[in-house]
Amino acid sequence: MCNDVLLDRIMQRLGAELKGLHGKVAQGQVSAATVETLVREQLWHFGAQVTGVLLQTLDQQLTAHRPVHDRRTRTVVTLFGPVDLTRSRCPDGTYPLDDALGLIGRHAWTAGVQEAVSLLSCECSFETTGDLLESLLGLEIRAPSVQGIAQEAGRRAQPLVADAPPAADSAAGKTLILATDGCQAPQRDGWHEVKVATLYTQETRCRTAAGRGKVLSKEYLASLSDAEGFGRQLWQRASQWQVERARRVVCMGDGAPWIWNLAAEHFPGAVEIVDFYHAVEHLWTAAEAVWGDRERSEATRGWVRHYRRRLKEGRVDLVIDALARAPARRNLSESAAAVVRRNVEYFRTNRERMRYDRYRRDGLPIGTGMVEGSCKFVVQSRFKRPGSRWSPEGLTRMLALKLMRLNHHWQRLWPHLKAG
Repeated sequence: MCNDVLLDRIMQRLGAELKGLHGKVAQGQVSAATVETLVREQLWHFGAQVTGVLLQTLDQQLTAHRPVHDRRTRTVVTLFGPVDLTRSRCPDGTYPLDDALGLIGRHAWTAGVQEAVSLLSCECSFETTGDLLESLLGLEIRAPSVQGIAQEAGRRAQPLVADAPPAADSAAGKTLILATDGCQAPQRDGWHEVKVATLYTQETRCRTAAGRGKVLSKEYLASLSDAEGFGRQLWQRASQWQVERARRVVCMGDGAPWIWNLAAEHFPGAVEIVDFYHAVEHLWTAAEAVWGDRERSEATRGWVRHYRRRLKEGRVDLVIDALARAPARRNLSESAAAVVRRNVEYFRTNRERMRYDRYRRDGLPIGTGMVEGSCKFVVQSRFKRPGSRWSPEGLTRMLALKLMRLNHHWQRLWPHLKAG
């Protein structure tokens, strides 16, 4: 029977089924709450049949000018569920249709199924992804298979992340912001740092109607590399933004030495800014060592309020002097005095990176809320779930997969899903 006739019959049956369903609804035999579910089930069932017919036609086209050894049937898992396909096998043992569908795995998941699995796996655990696929699409794919599909997609994503075009046209003539931080993720041998950066231009910063800051175009970078390797990766991404043609480069961080070493090596001459909110947290740490817990001590809260304003005004020396005098005035224990000394050294080391009055006059950001949010958004929300223990390879692949989605390069990973 030719495919045209099969399609006609399928559509006739679908029409009859939908008319029958309409009759049941008209007679009050179907509740409003179940209408969507019943229609979806009907469309799924016939969608699988139509998919099978269309793929059989495609198989004929793919082998129209190639010798065919024989034809073999295989169950392929599509977005409509399992479909039995009889495909042409060439003398060299290849199946052109299988290659065109991008099948992987013993269960022959199509590219569409792989994409759905990978997309959900960017945000959900592998177990949850399997549950959602079954609830939403009726696909039974267990967690180990979900993991295999997603991490294979992540393997393909790794080189694409490195050479992806920038999120914006260029930083030429603009101020390029490089906000960098690190956060911990659990691996099988313990906790390890994931380094994260956000790249954007100052010119894309704006405010929402509610008055909140927003960046219209940005790019995320995340890596398990050490500081040296991450520096090279950040330079590579900045080069894609044409950093060498930027009017000004700003490197932001929490004060960790590796960030400034990275900036000095790859972005000499950049404006270096310590995140204001990290600096304020150091004020809290020192104040608690002197006057006690912030929740119970009004003196602690009052002192921080006062010197937070001085810090924002760029009067870092006042903060340093006040902290330096505190141990002698309060007769602190050695451990408390050591906390204060560490924080005095922090402010002295980063004094020139805390000229917040100047940065504000120049319209530059003083807080890395963007990259702080990125740590939670890119890493912690997915990779720090209870019970998670990642291999370095698995975590690297899944980070690459998530970066492809967050940086709007998803279609580069799944080019065969484009229309036409």
